[in-house]
Amino acid sequence: MKRTVRLATLPLNKGKYDELCSVIKRYTDAKRVFVAHLRQTSLWGLLDRSKSFRDYAKARGLYPTSINVHLIDQAAFDAVDTCIRHIESCFARADIKAKTWRRFTDKNERHYAYACLARYSAIGQIMGGGVPEIPTVAIPPDARAKIASYLHRVIRDALGSSWPTVVKSRSMSLDSSLYSVVDNETRTGKTRRYVKVISSTRNKRISLPLSGISQVSGNIRVVLDEEHKRAFVHVSYDVARQDRATGPAVALDWGITEVCTDSSGVHHGNEYGRALTSMTERRNKTGKARNRLHALSKRDAGSRRTKHIARNNLGTKKQQARLRRTKAQLQTISGATIKEVVYGDGNRTRAKKRVPQLPSQRPREIIIEDLSRLQGKARSKNISRLCSSWARNENQERITVHAYVGGSGIKTVNAAYSSQTCPDPGCGYVHHDNRHGDVFHCRNPYWDCNWQGDVDHVAAMNLLNRIKDRQISRFTPYREVKKILEERFLRRLESRGIPTDDAATAQRLRLQAYHDNPSWTWEVVNHRLALVLSLWIGQNTQRRLESEDKRGAYGCICISERVVNMWSDVPPSLPVGRRAMGLALNRWTG
Repeated sequence: MKRTVRLATLPLNKGKYDELCSVIKRYTDAKRVFVAHLRQTSLWGLLDRSKSFRDYAKARGLYPTSINVHLIDQAAFDAVDTCIRHIESCFARADIKAKTWRRFTDKNERHYAYACLARYSAIGQIMGGGVPEIPTVAIPPDARAKIASYLHRVIRDALGSSWPTVVKSRSMSLDSSLYSVVDNETRTGKTRRYVKVISSTRNKRISLPLSGISQVSGNIRVVLDEEHKRAFVHVSYDVARQDRATGPAVALDWGITEVCTDSSGVHHGNEYGRALTSMTERRNKTGKARNRLHALSKRDAGSRRTKHIARNNLGTKKQQARLRRTKAQLQTISGATIKEVVYGDGNRTRAKKRVPQLPSQRPREIIIEDLSRLQGKARSKNISRLCSSWARNENQERITVHAYVGGSGIKTVNAAYSSQTCPDPGCGYVHHDNRHGDVFHCRNPYWDCNWQGDVDHVAAMNLLNRIKDRQISRFTPYREVKKILEERFLRRLESRGIPTDDAATAQRLRLQAYHDNPSWTWEVVNHRLALVLSLWIGQNTQRRLESEDKRGAYGCICISERVVNMWSDVPPSLPVGRRAMGLALNRWTG
């Protein structure tokens, strides 16, 4: 596994910066030609090996003249990498692996389909109408043709008409033959490190002074910073892995009020939610104000006031700077939290090795939930705004890296109904009424379970149990997950002697138990809703009596009589509503 470090240079003078821009422009022009050429699916077999495309481009005369050939080699390799990342991102957005898993139930057919998706030569052959042969999988020809036809359809829909284009000249990739590292002493006696990269002039290099002393080796990437007239040097290092962890496995439930909650019930990164909420609320408030000013500027276009608004109120520099600071704060919180989970408490400064990292103190396996299909699930506008700012993908990438470094394995499981299922092994009742906000309370109507706890802790416990579940895999549809969980609960009912013929009988029993237990019904009702209802009845009745609207008051009293019959079962946390309703009834009867 590689780790990339970004090294900043000092501000460059105009000559150096213009020369660097000229080299990067030539590099980008060559890469643009290569990327456009690789759009042909018949050439996707060359994506499995970058040097194959380099040799093909040389033979076809795609290399430009009057520029270093080694630099164009790097442009060819970079073009191959860009196309591969585009194809993989399209596959991930379309969820092709999950669709393939649900489509084919036979083990050999799934093996063949996944083997085709792992080879770009096979993908190119499928997109050309062919049927690839995989030597390691033996299935009949008609089955191969069926799978190839299905993959052709889903890949075509996933890619569509999109293909990467190289527009801006911003960066170039260099190998060790295209740059050198030199240390020179400054006038003050300090050591300054320079990275001398290739230029457009033969036997001449551009000297880039680094702002610090860092090791530079292997392949690097030079990226322009147009705002500050400087460059960044991206260097990749091999990450050293520690001994294999032997501690107990841990499951994590990601959250927006905290970074995560583990299966032992510990909340990690509680300050994450406050920072995320503050950022989203400020962005919402600022956006509304900017929209009003923008509408005003469009209405009075050309006026002095409009020019003043455009000059002083509709800029984005401060807004973008504030957003960068907040995102950096969120990254710091999530990074420190993930280090604590992987390396143990107190290991925020893992690089300085202040705390001994024993294998028994690190989890041997980390189970995380699959959040790839979370987009569009939030029904609330505020929750949707929070989720759009939630860096869940970045957190998953970060914990993948740290799990590798810490010697821990990492697995992703299906998260469907994990926060609505009772974690008690003897219960397992699943229903949406089990969860109320951040509180979990098992509402099993068949026997007295009453398992209570934090909903994130419950979800993490269920995720930990699903690592050994053979029926619920990562790609199992959520409806099928619900069906499996209900079937397991029905078997528990049968083991307890409760007669259940099918799911419909169980549903009738559930409804009967719901209506036969009014106290449980009152517990399900939100106390705030009951309070608001009783207050409304009392105040509305009193107001109608004062206005001599006896017909309206009689309607309110009819509602109140139905509710009063249940006051004996109402929790004692509603004295205000009871008093308001009592005053209204006394006024009516008095």
